[in-house]
Amino acid sequence: MDITAFATEEKVAATEEPKVDLEKIKNQKGQVGKSSIEDVLLAINKLEGDAVKGKALFTRQGCIACHSISKGEKMKGPFMGQIGSIMNREQIAESILKPSASISQGFATVMISAKGDKTYMGFITEETAAKVVMRNIAGEVFTIKASDILSRKEMDSSMMPAGLANSLSYDELASLVTFLSQQKK
Repeated sequence: MDITAFATEEKVAATEEPKVDLEKIKNQKGQVGKSSIEDVLLAINKLEGDAVKGKALFTRQGCIACHSISKGEKMKGPFMGQIGSIMNREQIAESILKPSASISQGFATVMISAKGDKTYMGFITEETAAKVVMRNIAGEVFTIKASDILSRKEMDSSMMPAGLANSLSYDELASLVTFLSQQKK
């Protein structure tokens, strides 16, 4: 039946994405913190980044305080010297933006309360029936007698706080990701 009064007009959905001038916005400080993770990841995929700038950012943003990139350096948190052979650019960016989403094996944060009103937080590097050896995020190593441990709890979150990249522009984060993606030693 072809009744005009009941006819519905077909609407065509917009097929064109809005044009975004990435060149215009890529250097705005604080861009990462003001954007959704999805938008940041889309931008990072379109920006090449400068590895030299990224290396400087690795130091300036404090990454170097908890991560080593050379095998001769003191081991701290997860080693970044070969991250580029383990993760792609998007995975690296996501790990920076959401550090607790995927914690590297062996780097789960553990909180131990021990006799003498002592508390330790870090990664377990060795464990026997007699002792637990733990390394904190600064690379300090503690040996705790098993008999001194009062409680032990594995934390749900990473020791790396979220938001460390919030002050960066898209271009800066792309540069940091490019630097890290080139670490394949």
